[in-house]
Amino acid sequence: MKIKVELDGRDFIEVDTEGDNPSAPGRVLKVSHVGCTEFMDMIKKMRRHFGADISKWPVPEGQDHSSLLLREMVMRLRGEWQATAPDTEICHCRGISAHTIDQAIIAGARTPEVVTRQTSASAQCGTCRPEVHKMIQYRLNQQKAS
Repeated sequence: MKIKVELDGRDFIEVDTEGDNPSAPGRVLKVSHVGCTEFMDMIKKMRRHFGADISKWPVPEGQDHSSLLLREMVMRLRGEWQATAPDTEICHCRGISAHTIDQAIIAGARTPEVVTRQTSASAQCGTCRPEVHKMIQYRLNQQKAS
């Protein structure tokens, strides 16, 4: 099974694992990654310090895009990632998906107001603002998804 985590058009890490269940630990067969210098350096350092098995790496604590992407990959490989499904529509007034909001968060939107400016989510009625806030908190590792 392939697991890909990315900031669209910029950085990605893809892991090909043995087995079809993404939440069941499996043997990593192949890792591909492309990105900015910061992202590539972080992967190199983690591999040098903690070995090739990404599932055994410590979960990065930073809030930069590199840390957010690697945190997601480590947690996915461990079966611990519980984010909102990417195709779920979060903002019904504007038709904004969880994927669009998540990409804005990875790219640097750290408050609901910034997410609104970048995506227009919660710009109309505001009903989805609490969900946007929960997504920010989860992505930034400030609380578990409910």
